[in-house]
Amino acid sequence: MFKTIVRKELLENLLSYRFPLFFLITAVLILVSLYVYNVDYHKNVRDHSEQVRLAQEELASSRMSDLMMGRVKIRGFLPPTALSVLATGFQSSLPLYYEFEPEGSKPGGSAGGEESILSVFGKLDFLFIIQMVVSLIVLLFASDMIAGEKEMGTLRAILANSAPRHTLLLGKLAGGFLTVWIPFVVVFVLGLIVLGLMSFPIGGADHPGRLAAIFLTTTVFLLAYYAIGLMISASSSRSRTSLAAILLVWIVFQIVVPRLSDMLASVIHPARTETVVSIQKSLASKTIDREKAVALGAKYVELFGPITDKGSPVEPEDKKKVFEAFQSQWDERASEMKSSQLREIEDSFRREKERQRGLASAFSLLSPGAAYSRLLTDICGTGEIDRVNYYQSVQDHQRTLDAALYQYVKKRTMIFPGGGSGSSSSITKMVDMKTLPAFSVKTSRLGDALAGNWGSLISLAFWLLAPFAAAYVRFLKYDVR
Repeated sequence: MFKTIVRKELLENLLSYRFPLFFLITAVLILVSLYVYNVDYHKNVRDHSEQVRLAQEELASSRMSDLMMGRVKIRGFLPPTALSVLATGFQSSLPLYYEFEPEGSKPGGSAGGEESILSVFGKLDFLFIIQMVVSLIVLLFASDMIAGEKEMGTLRAILANSAPRHTLLLGKLAGGFLTVWIPFVVVFVLGLIVLGLMSFPIGGADHPGRLAAIFLTTTVFLLAYYAIGLMISASSSRSRTSLAAILLVWIVFQIVVPRLSDMLASVIHPARTETVVSIQKSLASKTIDREKAVALGAKYVELFGPITDKGSPVEPEDKKKVFEAFQSQWDERASEMKSSQLREIEDSFRREKERQRGLASAFSLLSPGAAYSRLLTDICGTGEIDRVNYYQSVQDHQRTLDAALYQYVKKRTMIFPGGGSGSSSSITKMVDMKTLPAFSVKTSRLGDALAGNWGSLISLAFWLLAPFAAAYVRFLKYDVR
Protein backbone atom coordinates (compact mmCIF):
# COMPACT_ATOMS: atom_id res chain seq x y z
CA MET A 1 0.00 0.00 0.00
CA PHE A 2 2.86 2.38 0.86
CA LYS A 3 4.52 1.91 -2.54
CA THR A 4 1.19 2.41 -4.29
CA ILE A 5 0.62 5.72 -2.54
CA VAL A 6 4.16 6.89 -3.27
CA ARG A 7 3.75 5.94 -6.94
CA LYS A 8 0.40 7.75 -7.10
CA GLU A 9 1.82 10.97 -5.64
CA LEU A 10 4.84 10.85 -7.93
CA LEU A 11 2.79 10.34 -11.07
CA GLU A 12 0.23 13.01 -10.18
CA ASN A 13 2.91 15.60 -9.53
CA LEU A 14 5.14 14.61 -12.45
CA LEU A 15 2.24 14.88 -14.89
CA SER A 16 1.03 18.21 -13.50
CA TYR A 17 2.03 21.60 -14.88
CA ARG A 18 3.77 22.45 -11.62
CA PHE A 19 6.61 19.95 -12.00
CA PRO A 20 8.13 21.20 -15.30
CA LEU A 21 7.64 24.80 -14.15
CA PHE A 22 9.44 24.12 -10.88
CA PHE A 23 12.24 22.25 -12.66
CA LEU A 24 12.70 25.07 -15.16
CA ILE A 25 12.77 27.80 -12.51
CA THR A 26 15.21 25.88 -10.33
CA ALA A 27 17.50 24.95 -13.20
CA VAL A 28 17.68 28.42 -14.72
CA LEU A 29 18.21 30.28 -11.45
CA ILE A 30 20.77 27.92 -9.90
CA LEU A 31 22.80 27.24 -13.06
CA VAL A 32 22.94 30.90 -14.07
CA SER A 33 23.85 31.87 -10.51
CA LEU A 34 26.68 29.32 -10.34
CA TYR A 35 28.02 30.44 -13.72
CA VAL A 36 28.01 34.15 -12.80
CA TYR A 37 29.51 33.69 -9.34
CA ASN A 38 32.15 31.29 -10.66
CA VAL A 39 33.26 33.88 -13.21
CA ASP A 40 33.34 36.47 -10.43
CA TYR A 41 35.33 34.12 -8.18
CA HIS A 42 38.04 33.54 -10.81
CA LYS A 43 38.24 37.31 -11.36
CA ASN A 44 38.69 37.84 -7.62
CA VAL A 45 41.42 35.19 -7.52
CA ARG A 46 43.34 36.98 -10.29
CA ASP A 47 42.85 40.36 -8.62
CA HIS A 48 44.00 39.00 -5.27
CA SER A 49 47.13 37.42 -6.76
CA GLU A 50 48.02 40.66 -8.53
CA GLN A 51 47.42 42.76 -5.43
CA VAL A 52 49.59 40.48 -3.28
CA ARG A 53 52.36 40.43 -5.93
CA LEU A 54 52.45 44.22 -6.27
CA ALA A 55 52.39 44.74 -2.50
CA GLN A 56 55.27 42.27 -2.02
CA GLU A 57 57.33 43.88 -4.76
CA GLU A 58 56.77 47.33 -3.29
CA LEU A 59 57.72 46.12 0.17
CA ALA A 60 60.81 44.22 -1.03
CA SER A 61 62.18 47.30 -2.84
CA SER A 62 61.64 49.63 0.14
CA ARG A 63 63.63 50.46 3.23
CA MET A 64 62.65 50.87 6.85
CA SER A 65 62.91 54.63 6.49
CA ASP A 66 60.24 54.50 3.75
CA LEU A 67 57.99 52.61 6.12
CA MET A 68 58.64 55.04 8.97
CA MET A 69 57.85 58.04 6.76
CA GLY A 70 54.60 56.45 5.59
CA ARG A 71 55.71 56.10 1.97
CA VAL A 72 55.11 52.32 2.02
CA LYS A 73 52.21 50.41 3.54
CA ILE A 74 52.27 46.81 4.70
CA ARG A 75 48.98 45.24 3.63
CA GLY A 76 47.32 41.90 4.19
CA PHE A 77 44.69 40.92 1.63
CA LEU A 78 41.62 38.75 2.19
CA PRO A 79 41.81 35.73 -0.16
CA PRO A 80 38.60 34.85 -2.01
CA THR A 81 36.73 31.79 -0.79
CA ALA A 82 35.98 29.19 -3.46
CA LEU A 83 32.61 28.09 -2.10
CA SER A 84 31.40 31.68 -2.02
CA VAL A 85 29.95 30.77 -5.44
CA LEU A 86 27.25 28.96 -3.44
CA ALA A 87 26.85 31.27 -0.47
CA THR A 88 28.38 34.76 -0.58
CA GLY A 89 27.91 35.37 3.14
CA PHE A 90 30.31 37.97 4.55
CA GLN A 91 32.72 37.64 1.61
CA SER A 92 31.54 40.86 -0.03
CA SER A 93 31.18 42.91 3.16
CA LEU A 94 34.54 42.23 4.85
CA PRO A 95 37.46 44.62 4.28
CA LEU A 96 39.43 43.61 1.19
CA TYR A 97 42.67 44.28 3.06
CA TYR A 98 44.18 45.65 6.27
CA GLU A 99 47.04 48.10 6.55
CA PHE A 100 49.53 47.34 9.33
CA GLU A 101 51.24 50.27 11.07
CA PRO A 102 53.17 50.73 14.33
CA GLU A 103 49.98 52.17 15.87
CA GLY A 104 47.87 49.17 14.80
CA SER A 105 45.92 47.79 11.86
CA LYS A 106 43.41 49.73 9.78
CA PRO A 107 40.78 48.20 7.46
CA GLY A 108 40.72 48.99 3.77
CA GLY A 109 37.70 49.11 1.46
CA SER A 110 35.19 46.30 0.99
CA ALA A 111 33.94 44.68 -2.20
CA GLY A 112 30.45 45.88 -1.34
CA GLY A 113 31.44 49.43 -2.23
CA GLU A 114 31.08 48.62 -5.93
CA GLU A 115 27.50 47.36 -5.64
CA SER A 116 24.30 49.20 -6.50
CA ILE A 117 21.37 49.92 -4.21
CA LEU A 118 19.67 46.79 -5.57
CA SER A 119 22.10 44.68 -3.51
CA VAL A 120 19.99 45.38 -0.42
CA PHE A 121 17.52 42.77 -1.70
CA GLY A 122 20.12 40.05 -1.24
CA LYS A 123 22.60 38.14 -3.36
CA LEU A 124 21.03 35.82 -5.94
CA ASP A 125 23.33 32.96 -4.98
CA PHE A 126 22.52 29.30 -4.34
CA LEU A 127 21.68 30.02 -0.70
CA PHE A 128 19.23 32.81 -1.58
CA ILE A 129 17.55 30.75 -4.29
CA ILE A 130 17.01 27.77 -1.98
CA GLN A 131 15.87 29.97 0.90
CA MET A 132 13.55 32.37 -0.87
CA VAL A 133 12.41 30.58 -4.03
CA VAL A 134 12.66 26.81 -3.69
CA SER A 135 11.37 26.76 -0.09
CA LEU A 136 8.23 28.63 -1.13
CA ILE A 137 7.62 26.29 -4.08
CA VAL A 138 8.08 23.27 -1.79
CA LEU A 139 5.46 24.66 0.58
CA LEU A 140 3.08 25.26 -2.32
CA PHE A 141 3.55 21.66 -3.49
CA ALA A 142 2.52 20.44 -0.04
CA SER A 143 -0.38 22.87 0.41
CA ASP A 144 -3.03 20.63 -1.17
CA MET A 145 -1.69 17.21 -0.23
CA ILE A 146 -4.47 16.65 2.31
CA ALA A 147 -6.93 19.53 1.99
CA GLY A 148 -6.92 19.38 -1.81
CA GLU A 149 -7.63 15.66 -1.91
CA LYS A 150 -10.47 16.14 0.55
CA GLU A 151 -12.09 18.74 -1.71
CA MET A 152 -11.81 16.41 -4.70
CA GLY A 153 -13.22 13.48 -2.72
CA THR A 154 -10.27 11.19 -3.43
CA LEU A 155 -9.12 11.15 0.18
CA ARG A 156 -12.36 9.54 1.36
CA ALA A 157 -12.15 6.95 -1.43
CA ILE A 158 -8.60 5.98 -0.46
CA LEU A 159 -9.45 5.59 3.22
CA ALA A 160 -12.54 3.58 2.28
CA ASN A 161 -10.17 0.86 1.01
CA SER A 162 -8.92 0.29 4.56
CA ALA A 163 -5.65 2.12 3.97
CA PRO A 164 -4.05 2.97 7.34
CA ARG A 165 -3.84 6.69 7.89
CA HIS A 166 -0.20 6.63 8.98
CA THR A 167 0.73 4.71 5.82
CA LEU A 168 -1.18 7.21 3.70
CA LEU A 169 0.54 10.15 5.39
CA LEU A 170 4.03 8.62 5.05
CA GLY A 171 3.34 7.77 1.43
CA LYS A 172 2.23 11.30 0.67
CA LEU A 173 5.31 12.73 2.40
CA ALA A 174 7.68 10.42 0.53
CA GLY A 175 6.02 10.69 -2.87
CA GLY A 176 5.43 14.43 -2.68
CA PHE A 177 8.93 15.22 -1.46
CA LEU A 178 10.54 13.06 -4.16
CA THR A 179 8.77 15.25 -6.70
CA VAL A 180 10.68 18.33 -5.55
CA TRP A 181 13.85 16.54 -4.45
CA ILE A 182 14.57 14.88 -7.81
CA PRO A 183 14.77 18.22 -9.71
CA PHE A 184 17.03 19.58 -6.98
CA VAL A 185 19.38 16.58 -7.25
CA VAL A 186 19.51 16.86 -11.05
CA VAL A 187 20.19 20.61 -10.96
CA PHE A 188 22.76 20.28 -8.17
CA VAL A 189 24.70 17.64 -10.13
CA LEU A 190 24.45 19.72 -13.32
CA GLY A 191 25.72 22.71 -11.38
CA LEU A 192 28.77 20.78 -10.19
CA ILE A 193 29.43 19.65 -13.76
CA VAL A 194 29.22 23.26 -14.98
CA LEU A 195 31.63 24.37 -12.23
CA GLY A 196 34.01 21.54 -13.08
CA LEU A 197 34.03 22.50 -16.76
CA MET A 198 34.83 26.07 -15.72
CA SER A 199 37.96 25.03 -13.77
CA PHE A 200 36.36 25.34 -10.36
CA PRO A 201 38.43 23.46 -7.73
CA ILE A 202 35.75 20.91 -6.82
CA GLY A 203 38.29 18.35 -5.68
CA GLY A 204 40.55 20.84 -3.91
CA ALA A 205 41.15 20.95 -0.16
CA ASP A 206 38.09 19.61 1.67
CA HIS A 207 35.61 20.70 -1.00
CA PRO A 208 34.12 17.22 -1.63
CA GLY A 209 33.19 16.89 2.02
CA ARG A 210 31.79 20.41 2.16
CA LEU A 211 29.76 19.88 -1.03
CA ALA A 212 28.35 16.67 0.40
CA ALA A 213 27.44 18.53 3.61
CA ILE A 214 25.78 21.29 1.54
CA PHE A 215 23.74 18.69 -0.36
CA LEU A 216 22.61 16.88 2.82
CA THR A 217 21.86 20.12 4.67
CA THR A 218 19.77 21.45 1.79
CA THR A 219 17.90 18.14 1.54
CA VAL A 220 17.02 18.26 5.25
CA PHE A 221 15.98 21.91 4.94
CA LEU A 222 13.64 21.22 2.01
CA LEU A 223 12.22 18.14 3.71
CA ALA A 224 11.54 20.21 6.84
CA TYR A 225 9.62 22.75 4.79
CA TYR A 226 7.67 19.99 3.07
CA ALA A 227 6.74 18.58 6.50
CA ILE A 228 5.60 22.06 7.57
CA GLY A 229 3.44 22.32 4.45
CA LEU A 230 1.99 18.87 5.09
CA MET A 231 1.16 19.85 8.68
CA ILE A 232 -0.66 22.98 7.52
CA SER A 233 -2.55 21.01 4.87
CA ALA A 234 -3.58 18.40 7.44
CA SER A 235 -4.84 21.20 9.69
CA SER A 236 -7.00 22.83 7.00
CA SER A 237 -10.33 21.78 5.57
CA ARG A 238 -9.85 23.70 2.31
CA SER A 239 -6.86 24.13 0.05
CA ARG A 240 -7.49 27.88 -0.12
CA THR A 241 -7.15 28.16 3.65
CA SER A 242 -4.03 25.99 3.54
CA LEU A 243 -2.48 28.19 0.85
CA ALA A 244 -3.09 31.39 2.83
CA ALA A 245 -1.64 29.86 6.00
CA ILE A 246 1.43 28.59 4.12
CA LEU A 247 2.18 32.03 2.68
CA LEU A 248 1.86 33.57 6.15
CA VAL A 249 4.16 30.95 7.70
CA TRP A 250 6.74 31.43 4.92
CA ILE A 251 6.76 35.21 5.43
CA VAL A 252 7.26 34.80 9.18
CA PHE A 253 10.01 32.17 8.87
CA GLN A 254 11.92 33.65 5.94
CA ILE A 255 11.53 37.39 6.38
CA VAL A 256 10.26 38.40 9.81
CA VAL A 257 12.15 36.15 12.24
CA PRO A 258 15.67 36.45 10.70
CA ARG A 259 15.48 40.26 10.61
CA LEU A 260 13.68 40.64 13.91
CA SER A 261 16.28 38.52 15.73
CA ASP A 262 19.09 41.03 15.09
CA MET A 263 16.84 43.94 16.06
CA LEU A 264 15.81 42.33 19.35
CA ALA A 265 19.39 41.34 20.16
CA SER A 266 20.62 44.91 19.59
CA VAL A 267 17.90 46.26 21.90
CA ILE A 268 18.36 43.71 24.70
CA HIS A 269 22.16 43.58 24.51
CA PRO A 270 23.39 46.78 22.83
CA ALA A 271 27.00 46.77 21.70
CA ARG A 272 29.37 49.50 20.60
CA THR A 273 30.12 49.82 16.93
CA GLU A 274 33.59 49.12 15.55
CA THR A 275 33.95 52.83 14.79
CA VAL A 276 33.36 53.75 18.44
CA VAL A 277 35.81 51.09 19.60
CA SER A 278 38.41 52.32 17.12
CA ILE A 279 38.03 55.88 18.43
CA GLN A 280 38.30 54.68 22.04
CA LYS A 281 41.49 52.78 21.25
CA SER A 282 42.93 55.81 19.47
CA LEU A 283 42.11 58.10 22.41
CA ALA A 284 43.63 55.67 24.91
CA SER A 285 46.80 55.40 22.83
CA LYS A 286 47.07 59.19 22.40
CA THR A 287 46.51 59.78 26.14
CA ILE A 288 49.37 57.44 27.03
CA ASP A 289 51.62 58.99 24.38
CA ARG A 290 50.89 62.46 25.75
CA GLU A 291 51.61 61.36 29.32
CA LYS A 292 54.89 59.90 28.13
CA ALA A 293 55.75 63.05 26.14
CA VAL A 294 55.10 65.28 29.18
CA ALA A 295 57.29 63.08 31.40
CA LEU A 296 60.11 63.04 28.86
CA GLY A 297 59.89 66.79 28.37
CA ALA A 298 60.10 67.44 32.11
CA LYS A 299 63.04 65.07 32.52
CA TYR A 300 64.85 66.64 29.57
CA VAL A 301 64.53 70.14 31.05
CA GLU A 302 65.60 68.82 34.46
CA LEU A 303 68.77 67.26 33.06
CA PHE A 304 69.79 69.66 30.28
CA GLY A 305 67.93 72.86 30.97
CA PRO A 306 65.24 74.65 28.97
CA ILE A 307 65.32 75.06 25.23
CA THR A 308 65.88 78.68 24.24
CA ASP A 309 65.75 80.66 21.03
CA LYS A 310 69.44 79.93 20.59
CA GLY A 311 68.70 76.22 20.23
CA SER A 312 68.89 73.07 22.28
CA PRO A 313 71.15 72.97 25.35
CA VAL A 314 74.35 70.98 25.48
CA GLU A 315 73.76 67.30 26.27
CA PRO A 316 76.66 65.92 28.38
CA GLU A 317 77.31 62.23 27.75
CA ASP A 318 76.67 61.14 31.36
CA LYS A 319 73.33 62.95 31.56
CA LYS A 320 72.42 61.70 28.08
CA LYS A 321 72.77 58.11 29.32
CA VAL A 322 70.53 58.93 32.28
CA PHE A 323 67.91 60.39 29.92
CA GLU A 324 68.10 57.39 27.59
CA ALA A 325 67.60 55.03 30.53
CA PHE A 326 64.60 57.12 31.64
CA GLN A 327 63.20 57.05 28.13
CA SER A 328 63.71 53.29 27.93
CA GLN A 329 61.74 52.86 31.17
CA TRP A 330 58.92 54.99 29.80
CA ASP A 331 58.95 53.13 26.49
CA GLU A 332 58.45 49.87 28.34
CA ARG A 333 55.86 51.36 30.67
CA ALA A 334 53.90 52.99 27.85
CA SER A 335 54.00 49.77 25.84
CA GLU A 336 52.61 47.81 28.78
CA MET A 337 49.91 50.42 29.44
CA LYS A 338 48.86 50.46 25.79
CA SER A 339 48.80 46.70 25.57
CA SER A 340 46.73 46.43 28.74
CA GLN A 341 44.21 49.16 27.91
CA LEU A 342 43.80 48.22 24.26
CA ARG A 343 43.37 44.55 25.20
CA GLU A 344 40.76 45.52 27.78
CA ILE A 345 38.83 47.57 25.18
CA GLU A 346 39.03 44.75 22.62
CA ASP A 347 38.01 42.06 25.14
CA SER A 348 35.09 44.16 26.36
CA PHE A 349 33.94 44.76 22.79
CA ARG A 350 34.32 41.08 21.92
CA ARG A 351 32.21 40.06 24.95
CA GLU A 352 29.51 42.57 23.98
CA LYS A 353 29.39 41.27 20.42
CA GLU A 354 29.41 37.64 21.54
CA ARG A 355 26.44 38.24 23.85
CA GLN A 356 24.59 40.09 21.11
CA ARG A 357 25.36 37.51 18.43
CA GLY A 358 24.48 34.65 20.78
CA LEU A 359 21.10 36.20 21.53
CA ALA A 360 20.46 36.94 17.84
CA SER A 361 21.41 33.37 16.98
CA ALA A 362 19.05 31.98 19.61
CA PHE A 363 16.15 34.08 18.28
CA SER A 364 16.93 33.24 14.65
CA LEU A 365 16.89 29.50 15.34
CA LEU A 366 13.11 29.81 15.66
CA SER A 367 13.23 29.92 11.86
CA PRO A 368 14.46 26.92 9.84
CA GLY A 369 15.53 29.35 7.12
CA ALA A 370 17.81 31.29 9.46
CA ALA A 371 19.26 28.07 10.89
CA TYR A 372 19.95 26.80 7.37
CA SER A 373 21.55 30.11 6.36
CA ARG A 374 23.92 30.16 9.34
CA LEU A 375 24.92 26.54 8.83
CA LEU A 376 25.41 26.76 5.06
CA THR A 377 27.52 29.94 5.13
CA ASP A 378 29.84 28.39 7.72
CA ILE A 379 30.11 25.21 5.63
CA CYS A 380 31.01 27.36 2.60
CA GLY A 381 33.61 29.28 4.61
CA THR A 382 31.82 32.63 4.33
CA GLY A 383 29.98 32.70 7.65
CA GLU A 384 30.51 33.93 11.18
CA ILE A 385 33.30 31.48 12.01
CA ASP A 386 35.53 32.61 9.14
CA ARG A 387 34.75 36.27 9.76
CA VAL A 388 36.07 35.87 13.31
CA ASN A 389 39.08 33.95 11.95
CA TYR A 390 39.85 36.83 9.57
CA TYR A 391 39.85 39.42 12.35
CA GLN A 392 41.91 37.12 14.57
CA SER A 393 44.45 36.60 11.77
CA VAL A 394 44.79 40.38 11.42
CA GLN A 395 45.48 40.77 15.14
CA ASP A 396 47.99 37.89 15.11
CA HIS A 397 49.84 39.38 12.12
CA GLN A 398 49.97 42.79 13.81
CA ARG A 399 51.63 41.21 16.84
CA THR A 400 54.05 39.36 14.56
CA LEU A 401 55.04 42.60 12.83
CA ASP A 402 55.40 44.36 16.18
CA ALA A 403 57.96 41.75 17.24
CA ALA A 404 59.74 41.44 13.88
CA LEU A 405 59.75 45.09 12.76
CA TYR A 406 57.99 47.83 14.65
CA GLN A 407 59.84 47.33 17.94
CA TYR A 408 62.97 48.64 16.19
CA VAL A 409 61.30 51.89 15.20
CA LYS A 410 61.71 54.39 18.03
CA LYS A 411 59.76 57.64 18.06
CA ARG A 412 60.34 60.27 20.74
CA THR A 413 57.96 63.11 21.40
CA MET A 414 58.50 65.60 24.27
CA ILE A 415 56.20 68.27 25.66
CA PHE A 416 58.21 70.77 27.69
CA PRO A 417 56.95 72.33 30.96
CA GLY A 418 57.33 75.85 29.63
CA GLY A 419 55.46 75.11 26.43
CA GLY A 420 56.57 73.85 23.09
CA SER A 421 57.36 70.35 21.97
CA GLY A 422 59.92 68.36 20.06
CA SER A 423 60.00 65.02 18.31
CA SER A 424 62.51 62.71 16.72
CA SER A 425 62.60 59.18 15.40
CA SER A 426 65.25 56.54 14.92
CA ILE A 427 65.72 52.95 13.83
CA THR A 428 67.65 50.77 16.26
CA LYS A 429 68.00 47.80 13.90
CA MET A 430 67.68 47.54 10.15
CA VAL A 431 65.33 44.78 9.03
CA ASP A 432 65.36 43.30 5.55
CA MET A 433 61.78 43.78 4.33
CA LYS A 434 62.02 40.62 2.26
CA THR A 435 62.30 38.54 5.43
CA LEU A 436 58.99 39.75 6.90
CA PRO A 437 56.36 37.00 7.25
CA ALA A 438 53.52 37.04 4.74
CA PHE A 439 49.96 37.63 5.87
CA SER A 440 47.74 34.55 5.94
CA VAL A 441 44.17 33.94 7.04
CA LYS A 442 43.24 30.99 9.19
CA THR A 443 40.46 29.01 7.52
CA SER A 444 37.92 26.84 9.27
CA ARG A 445 37.46 23.13 8.67
CA LEU A 446 34.21 21.34 8.00
CA GLY A 447 34.29 19.96 11.53
CA ASP A 448 34.55 23.50 12.91
CA ALA A 449 31.48 24.54 10.91
CA LEU A 450 29.42 21.61 12.20
CA ALA A 451 30.65 21.93 15.79
CA GLY A 452 29.97 25.67 15.82
CA ASN A 453 26.43 25.23 14.52
CA TRP A 454 24.98 22.61 16.82
CA GLY A 455 22.09 25.01 17.48
CA SER A 456 21.30 25.19 13.75
CA LEU A 457 21.46 21.40 13.47
CA ILE A 458 19.05 21.01 16.39
CA SER A 459 16.73 23.63 14.88
CA LEU A 460 16.61 21.85 11.52
CA ALA A 461 16.04 18.50 13.22
CA PHE A 462 13.20 20.01 15.27
CA TRP A 463 11.50 21.56 12.23
CA LEU A 464 11.82 18.23 10.44
CA LEU A 465 10.31 16.05 13.17
CA ALA A 466 7.87 18.32 15.01
CA PRO A 467 5.73 19.32 11.97
CA PHE A 468 5.48 15.72 10.81
CA ALA A 469 4.46 14.61 14.32
CA ALA A 470 1.85 17.40 14.41
CA ALA A 471 0.63 16.42 10.92
CA TYR A 472 0.35 12.80 12.05
CA VAL A 473 -1.72 13.72 15.13
CA ARG A 474 -3.95 16.04 13.10
CA PHE A 475 -4.46 13.52 10.32
CA LEU A 476 -5.51 10.76 12.72
CA LYS A 477 -8.54 12.92 13.62
CA TYR A 478 -8.99 14.49 10.20
CA ASP A 479 -12.56 14.64 8.95
CA VAL A 480 -12.46 13.44 5.36
CA ARG A 481 -16.16 14.08 4.66
